[in-house]
Amino acid sequence: MMPPNVVVARDVRRFRVWFLQLDLTWAQAIGRRLASHHLLEPVAPSRLVEVASDICGAHAQIAASSELMLGLRLRDVTRRDIRSALWERRTLVKTIGLRSTLHLLPAGEVPLWMAANRLRFEAEQRRLEHAGIPSAELQTVIRAIDEIVGPRPISRPELERELEGRVGGWAITANQGWMGTYKNWPMALGWAAALGLVCYGPGEGGRSTFVRLADWSGWRDVDSFEGGAFALQRFLHAYGPSTEREFSRWFAIAPSITHRLFEASRDELAEVEVEGSRRWMLRSDLAADIEPAPDAVHLLPHFDAFVVGSHPRNQLIDHTTPVGAMSPGTAAPFAVLLHGGRVGGVWERRPKAMRLLIRVHAYRKLNHRQRSLINEQAARVAQILERECDLTFGEVEPRPHA
Repeated sequence: MMPPNVVVARDVRRFRVWFLQLDLTWAQAIGRRLASHHLLEPVAPSRLVEVASDICGAHAQIAASSELMLGLRLRDVTRRDIRSALWERRTLVKTIGLRSTLHLLPAGEVPLWMAANRLRFEAEQRRLEHAGIPSAELQTVIRAIDEIVGPRPISRPELERELEGRVGGWAITANQGWMGTYKNWPMALGWAAALGLVCYGPGEGGRSTFVRLADWSGWRDVDSFEGGAFALQRFLHAYGPSTEREFSRWFAIAPSITHRLFEASRDELAEVEVEGSRRWMLRSDLAADIEPAPDAVHLLPHFDAFVVGSHPRNQLIDHTTPVGAMSPGTAAPFAVLLHGGRVGGVWERRPKAMRLLIRVHAYRKLNHRQRSLINEQAARVAQILERECDLTFGEVEPRPHA
């Protein structure tokens, strides 16, 4: 017998049954995403790497945010455990991931994610050439990084000095960037990472270091399209039901490549309807019986993966709220309070001696149970960062983190 709200559809062009269609509300769809992100029920510490996989990696532009992102989805884990996974056990790898941003990724999956990133090379090369970045110079820097970086961690200043001595010129020329003046050579890091030539090593006094990925955590050659298919699978498990357009935006990849990936994975996908919107899920996820969670509340850090990847934005962000008015396209730069899987406020944290002062601004009235849950989550935030918690409720000005 089929589960309720599931019907069999027929592709008359191919004369065969080709997908299952599930009729969902947005509350049900968002409940599925919350469950996939381990936000409804944190899991055992032993599943740290699995959690990193299920959320498609933790954004690591801000170290504390990546630690909170993973820690809030696990029980009894602190930042020390996550750092141990990175620098001692090496089950996580810090590298340049999706959209050329820093990520913590499962070590065993890094070759797949890097292969997927290579699908962006052609379009990225055209974009750089259009911006006046010479491809030949970029490739020269990539080859130099390959020669310089090895098993011993090398600091950023050391790497720059080596590059200056070997290639000089364009590599160390400074240009005006979107946040100030930067030298050119870091533009080659994302390409080198996607080729498996470099990843981040252990920090030294707060400074970045680099190591060769094959020496640090292993490497294997993966076809780029195979990597892209893997990325699509992980995305739909974390953010489905979704669309080709939303995947293209999330992965920053050409729609034509996205369409090929969807077509190649068609036998593993199911088309569903969410309040009139036709979308895609993994067939393997259809059987999960997950209820909506309209009263669930969560404190999520800046750039939390759930916020970054959830679409459409009008189901995530109410444009009449302060965050919606300031940033209708994305709430990623904010530390947000989720209310039923939607942005329902903001929060801030400030260290004071060994305590962490947390202030929460909810845009809607919270009941007693929700305030109690926020109190538990605030204490958990402080525990992850190895501090004691002082929580207050009150107005917080939404300040995006660059």
